[in-house]
Amino acid sequence: MLTIELLNSCAQFAAFDQADRCTLRAPALYALARMKAKAKDLTAFVQTYDPQLQASPAWQAWPAGEAWGFALGQAHAWPQYRDMFFQWLAYEGAGRVLPQALPRLTLSCGAAGFDALLRTAYAVESRHHHELADALALWACCWQARPPLPDAPAGAGGDVLKVLRQLPRITHHHSDWTQAVHQAAHTPSLLRAASALRTGPDTLEQLAGLAAQAYACSGNAAALALVTSADAMRRLLPCVDEPDLALRSYWLDFAATVAVADLQLGKAPTALPWPELLRQARTSRDVRTITLVDCCHHSAKVYGRDGWWQSAATRAVQAAAAWAPSGF
Repeated sequence: MLTIELLNSCAQFAAFDQADRCTLRAPALYALARMKAKAKDLTAFVQTYDPQLQASPAWQAWPAGEAWGFALGQAHAWPQYRDMFFQWLAYEGAGRVLPQALPRLTLSCGAAGFDALLRTAYAVESRHHHELADALALWACCWQARPPLPDAPAGAGGDVLKVLRQLPRITHHHSDWTQAVHQAAHTPSLLRAASALRTGPDTLEQLAGLAAQAYACSGNAAALALVTSADAMRRLLPCVDEPDLALRSYWLDFAATVAVADLQLGKAPTALPWPELLRQARTSRDVRTITLVDCCHHSAKVYGRDGWWQSAATRAVQAAAAWAPSGF
């Protein structure tokens, strides 16, 4: 059972771990609890994961009189952003803050490799004030300006797969994956190709299903991020005043990720049944495996058919088992 103390303790950690990856302690804990993990599994997870993390920096007050967007994209501003969002949420509540903040933040859905989007979606569901402030602060300090995606031309279709097949493949030389996607999102050929999609009510379901298929058939880390981000976007869209604009922004970062990922699709693993997948995820110590299985499980429920969800979750638990140190 997830306790309020476990979620409260997430505030003692910095936004990034010792390897400069986003801290996803709270999303993993919430996902484990949603999968009915026992207290011993939650404890084992934090005992394994926490040594990778860094202590939170000292709290810094938000500069008086500054608009909340003035430090967007500045990684060092996280301590100030967490103060600003904490105070803002305390005064107005999530129900009023999210419709004001998300329209701007979702212009950069792929910030930090979609981890900011993912952490925020889990924070909203957990209804934890401090964790939501920290998640929004992460998104703000990792934010990257994106060019507006042109409107779809008259007569454009809504078949995502057809447009994905027309995307240019963009070679990059960045060791930083986030920068590679950022560069791709500014490439004129990518913008032209991506604008050919007419986004609509079924776009997100198409994106989620194709991402699950890509991960199931490749095990590619970028495809995994697309699976979890699509589910996170589904959960956040109801909190956005302009969901169509947010969805189109998400689609641009989705397309940019596909353009640079060089996905090589093979054969998907034989799908395990959900009870076994959830059992293995509950005992996992890997944040990516935990959140992937949780997102796939709920996507399968929401969209009313299994599709590739079980195969994608199977790929994740098998990959985690192959890399786990002996004794796990």
